[in-house]
Amino acid sequence: MQLEDILKIVAAIAISFGGGAAIIIGLSNWLGNLWARRILQTENAKFQAELEGIRHEFGLVKSSYEHHLNLILDYYSTFYRHYRLCQDTARADAKRTPDGTVLYTKEKFLDALDHFIAIWNNQEGKIRLLLPNKLLSLHNDAIERFNRFKRAVDAFDSNNESSREEKMDAFRGVEEVKTQMEIGLREFLRTEKLLK
Repeated sequence: MQLEDILKIVAAIAISFGGGAAIIIGLSNWLGNLWARRILQTENAKFQAELEGIRHEFGLVKSSYEHHLNLILDYYSTFYRHYRLCQDTARADAKRTPDGTVLYTKEKFLDALDHFIAIWNNQEGKIRLLLPNKLLSLHNDAIERFNRFKRAVDAFDSNNESSREEKMDAFRGVEEVKTQMEIGLREFLRTEKLLK
């Protein structure tokens, strides 16, 4: 069948129904278009409302992320400063300052401990709410490792090789948890993806 044949058949059907068929077809077409527009408007309004909700949620997440990022960075800065103090204490018994005085690392460590604990305790409540379970577990491990290192430093005697080995072994535990903490924080903060 060709196009001309199809048009003849449609015209014959329309003539058989008379002029009322043309009116009914026209009204059906108009009503169909009207309903389609209304459905489209309703769906568009729903979509726009959902999109606005998503924009609002994204704004809250972004604001929350920026605020939490600062808290986590402050927490890790405190953690890392204490790690560096542990590292200095583990690697050397004393250091000569630029002015020539000798600074004993054990004394420096013990003197700085109260300041670290005060800052750490101030941050801990907030950080416990922000960190996911994996990182919270690492935080608790860090506390245990720092306490073990403190006990090793307290017991350290420069004339006793076993106390030196205990101090180094305790520091290796601190270093291990620091490495795991850095990996976990990078995953949590998505820094690897942000830097690509």
